[in-house]
Amino acid sequence: MTAGSGVTEGGSARFTVTASPAPSSPLSVRITVSQSGNYATSTGSRTVTVPTSGTATVTVSTSDDSTDETDGSITVTVNARRGYTVSSQGSATVAVADNDVPPSTDLPEVSIADTSSIEGPRGGYYLRFGITLSERSDRNVIVHYEVFPGTARAYVDYIGRGWRIVLKPGQTSGTIWVMVRDDRIPEDDETLQVVLTRANGATIGNSTATGTIIDDD
Repeated sequence: MTAGSGVTEGGSARFTVTASPAPSSPLSVRITVSQSGNYATSTGSRTVTVPTSGTATVTVSTSDDSTDETDGSITVTVNARRGYTVSSQGSATVAVADNDVPPSTDLPEVSIADTSSIEGPRGGYYLRFGITLSERSDRNVIVHYEVFPGTARAYVDYIGRGWRIVLKPGQTSGTIWVMVRDDRIPEDDETLQVVLTRANGATIGNSTATGTIIDDD
């Protein structure tokens, strides 16, 4: 077994199985594909047919993901089997290089602030949650959030659901809007929460904000 040149993730690792002397008829050879890291699209045992020319090529595909990871390798080993013996060169390894950019260790911080609004006429008032970024970024910052009821009830006192907000390159603030509904019932002020669940391109600072709906009935 001999190995081809190293590859970058997304490429195919190639190996050559050689039978010496060349068989007089096609020879079935059992091999095992293993790896260091998480690159090969398929590992485990498989059968390769060595023709009368004496050589066969084994190709192992690798996946091109978007995760930064340590370089790895793929190894192919010839298994002993009836009909042939395995030489001292019964395995070979191809190096696989990662091609993803390491995540920045100096990301801006995104936070959310409390807010309030009176009930007001239906469709006329919103809770406006301010989103702020600690510093400008040269790429989009995508912030995912969820809206959770407190004493305020979803679709009765407010209309809002989890989604995401995108801060464009250079933008340091944005707004999450939650519509307030007027139920026309005299009651105490009510609250809900908006929680930042994850962010791409930033770390999360203050993740939770309370929205207060002020009764006007």
